[in-house]
Amino acid sequence: MRSGRVYVNSFIEPARAPSRELETTRFGASGQAPLSDRSRVARLVSLLRTPDGFGVSVNLDLDNEVPLGLHVHSGERDAALRRLMNRAGGDVIRKGRLCHFCELQEAHSKSLAAELRSALVRIARKPISQKHVERILRITSAERIRWGKDGRLPRSGMTQIRRGTRISLWTYPPGIVEDLAARPEIVAGWRVIDGRL
Repeated sequence: MRSGRVYVNSFIEPARAPSRELETTRFGASGQAPLSDRSRVARLVSLLRTPDGFGVSVNLDLDNEVPLGLHVHSGERDAALRRLMNRAGGDVIRKGRLCHFCELQEAHSKSLAAELRSALVRIARKPISQKHVERILRITSAERIRWGKDGRLPRSGMTQIRRGTRISLWTYPPGIVEDLAARPEIVAGWRVIDGRL
């Protein structure tokens, strides 16, 4: 591990334009234009040239706006980041956050950045459990069940767990949950409608 290095924000590769594939969009916390999960994750991973110009670092900034799926699945996220950085062949400076490569390994750094982006997008899109949905949206189990049945709160599928017997649990798409969390007036409106029935 190298110590005493100072890293500056001189980008090697420009931010990529979002792909044209169908993606769900999210509103930023400040209400700006919607961004896809892929675009938001691309902003988290950057390649930085060292001040001396003889090295490249892959930096992961989880202090910026992170997709909800990466918060909910933080354990899986951190394990994937550590695993990818440890096997990349560079010097891991901060576990799961910064990996340094010499200039001869620039191709390895670009490969690591691409792998990190891919893994983070996959994790960000993983369905969210019903308990997480209730906690994030501050709703009751009865509301979640009712709104799931009538289609207001779309489900993404089911998962099964074993607790003596098999238990089936609904899962929910992180994008929709994140949109609803960003706009609590929608959930409040649903409660008003339910009160009239």
